[in-house]
Order: sequence, then C-alpha cells, then structure tokens
Amino acid sequence: MSNQKRGGRINRINPLIQKIISEALLRNSDPSLNKATVTHVSTSPDLKKAMVFVSSLEGNEGSLKSSLEKNRIKIQKVVGREMTTKNVPKIIFEVDSTFNNVIRINELLDRTQNE
Repeated sequence: MSNQKRGGRINRINPLIQKIISEALLRNSDPSLNKATVTHVSTSPDLKKAMVFVSSLEGNEGSLKSSLEKNRIKIQKVVGREMTTKNVPKIIFEVDSTFNNVIRINELLDRTQNE
C-alpha cells in the first residue's frame, strides 16, 4: 500500500464529520453550544468511534462539556442522517483546552519580558 492511499478514507471522513457537527452546534438551541467550535476530529480506522474536540472562547469548559453530553444523542442522529457511510461512528466529545494553554503561555511570556 502506498503512503498516499494510507488513511485516505479517514482523511475524507474527518472533515465531513467536523462540518456536520459544526453546523449542528450552530443550529442547537443551547447558547453555550452556539458559541462552540469543532477544532479537530479523529475517527478510528474501523469507523466505530470519532473523538470530536470542541473549544469555546468563553472558557466555560464545565458547562460546555455538560451541554455536549446532554445533546450528544441529538447530534449523533444528525451525523447519522447526513453521512452516507454504512457505519456511523459513535461521537465522543472532548473539550479542547489548547486555546486556554496558549493564553496561559502568553501571560507567562509577558511576565518574563516585564521583569
């Protein structure tokens, strides 16, 4: 198998899932989900699970996580309707704290420059 073809299917499915879930979050009635962004999707090779990393600029990770879990089945149904694959992966949400880490690193850098 050539390196170009390895992971080709997953590389097409991940952005599709990201687009579907992003649109579902925008249409959701929960205000904390309306402001959330899907940063990354990682689907298992057998298409049974998809880790969806979600971030919010508001920094309310606890309420974001609870809202995602509360609406997971509804979002899972939307993904199932819009995907054309035989199997639809189970969506597992994770809060992406990369943005908060970037802010923390910038604060530390500013502190060291001011000293």
